Amino acid sequence: MALTIIHTSDLHNRLGDAQAEALGFLRESASAVLLDSGDAIGAGNIYVRSREPILERMNRAGYHAMACGNREYFFRKAGMVAKTRQAQFPVLATNILPMAGDFGHILRWTKLDVGGETLGLFGLMPTMIEPGHLLERFSNLRFIEWEAAARQAVEHLQDRVDLLIALSHRSGEDGITLARLCPQVDLVLAGHSHEAESRTIGSGPTLISNPGSHARKAAVITVDRDARRPTQFKWQLVEIA
Repeated sequence: MALTIIHTSDLHNRLGDAQAEALGFLRESASAVLLDSGDAIGAGNIYVRSREPILERMNRAGYHAMACGNREYFFRKAGMVAKTRQAQFPVLATNILPMAGDFGHILRWTKLDVGGETLGLFGLMPTMIEPGHLLERFSNLRFIEWEAAARQAVEHLQDRVDLLIALSHRSGEDGITLARLCPQVDLVLAGHSHEAESRTIGSGPTLISNPGSHARKAAVITVDRDARRPTQFKWQLVEIA
């Protein structure tokens, strides 16, 4: 299987119309999957804006999914759902759960069918309120240990998909830990650090990608899978600013 993935993160409301058009053109011309690792919107984590124009631009670009970052977080379920309600694609957060009811369009994981292959995706966001902290009494959401959440996602998805992808808005060290903890994960599409870099972990191997921040560049990843040898990755940064 040969697959192209375009990866962005930490857009911080900086994705303009021209950049969204460029990403959409790149996605279409490469028949690529377009994914984001969180912190896309303009609001900070303690307030909600009535409208997030960047989500409309991401819709036009044809994003397939994004993770929740700290900017997408709010301590009440209704506020967190409102922050990303304009997204016309899955919004993923595996390690946070509502105390009651469902989480609207915010999913723990999802599957995408692309070119006859099935991709499994799950999202990991920063732990904004540690379990057991006093602030939990003001929230109707609960964070769970991210390592346990990742294992749950892998267990749920691994036998149902051809490629397993984590969208992680956590520290770079957590990305390395995830790759070692869950070697079944093929790609860790990371963010939060704002550093543009890539590395491979293990013999599988697992590729960890970070495209940098503020809509300046995107990472274009080519995945070449063959049963006779380990997965091959090609990673490059392209200008979108």
